[in-house]
Amino acid sequence: MMPVSTQGKREQNKQANRAALLEAARRCFLEMGYDAVTVRDIVRLTDLASGTFYNYFPDKESMFREILQTRLALIDTALHQARSQARSVEAFVRNAYGVFFQAVAADPDFFRLILRNEHAVRSLFRDTVIGAPMRALREDIRDAVRRGVVPDASVSLLAASFYGIAFEIGRVMVEQPGTAPEAAAEFASSLLTGGLKALDSGRVPLLALHQPKLRHLGYP
Repeated sequence: MMPVSTQGKREQNKQANRAALLEAARRCFLEMGYDAVTVRDIVRLTDLASGTFYNYFPDKESMFREILQTRLALIDTALHQARSQARSVEAFVRNAYGVFFQAVAADPDFFRLILRNEHAVRSLFRDTVIGAPMRALREDIRDAVRRGVVPDASVSLLAASFYGIAFEIGRVMVEQPGTAPEAAAEFASSLLTGGLKALDSGRVPLLALHQPKLRHLGYP
């Protein structure tokens, strides 16, 4: 085996230090809440000197953003794949909810982190970390409408409904453990597809609700 060069060891140490800081920050944000956490709190959970922090991150907000973005990007990629491959409205809804609730079950602490810091997540990252998945969802709905998979209705309303059901059932899964992801996906899918079929049949009127109103209700 070739010996690791000095430069290679240095890079490995940097990556290890960065990972240690991120894990410490994740623990602090989950246990103490974003607003209460200080840089000193984060560094205290590592073996690093206090001044080392700023070699890797400018502040705690950048750490919080990276923790959220790294995990949410993986989930968003899987959601997009599930939605883009759907050939029916049932598959569009059921497969996406299946992906999301499996993610909640696989890493409940990540979703506890979001719930513990819900205000900070929305106030700091409405248009970036949280806004990006919502924009992707809207685009996937538009694509599904063009393909004839989803009824031609208000994209903003559909996205808000899709997001709201997922978020609140995910909250129940985290706060009241015991709900299987498959059961959660089945329940959410039945709820939303029933409404979509009613829209498609004309039994429910398509009401106009503009995006500013949706943002007022708390959706990004």
